[in-house]
Amino acid sequence: MIIIGPSNPALPLVPVRAAKRSFLNPRQTPGLPISGATASSIMNPSYQLLTSEAGYRRACDTVLGRAERELLIFDRDLRSLQLDDHTRLQSLSDFLASDRLRRIRIVLHDPGPLHRQAPRLMQLIARFSHMVDVRQSPDNLRHLADSHLLADDAHAVRRFHIEQPRSALVIDDPAYVHPWRQRFEELWELSHPCLQLNTTGL
Repeated sequence: MIIIGPSNPALPLVPVRAAKRSFLNPRQTPGLPISGATASSIMNPSYQLLTSEAGYRRACDTVLGRAERELLIFDRDLRSLQLDDHTRLQSLSDFLASDRLRRIRIVLHDPGPLHRQAPRLMQLIARFSHMVDVRQSPDNLRHLADSHLLADDAHAVRRFHIEQPRSALVIDDPAYVHPWRQRFEELWELSHPCLQLNTTGL
């Protein structure tokens, strides 16, 4: 594990204004606005560059544990996050059960593995169907190969490419998370519901 700062070239940075164009140009990657971060100035941001699958999942557990209001997930199919794991499933259940105003929103390129390979997660989604929403990205955006988990506009895990474990954990930095939140909202608006839940039989 390597501890890095926001200026380290290992963490690609671009101005916030590039985020809106990222869907159309995969070479552009939303990143970190370093200056003018009023919210971050009163926090203690930390950054870690991760290079293993185990490190990536530990980072996801860290972000899940810090969520107090909302979780936003953008991923190809959720397999790398292993949310059907008992410990992570319990974290999600505790998060949702603690406050009825909490929300989880997920955008997937391929919801098939969720349907076929994650029965316990599907049960959780059905149980909290009024608090969890899952959508599928449109065909023209499924070339996007990154993944991220965001919590409360302040914490994030960003996986640079779904096929590689290299990722970044960011804690207590709204300035970093903000462009990714914007990007998620744009993708959310373009995506469509993809789950048919049996909320009475589960």
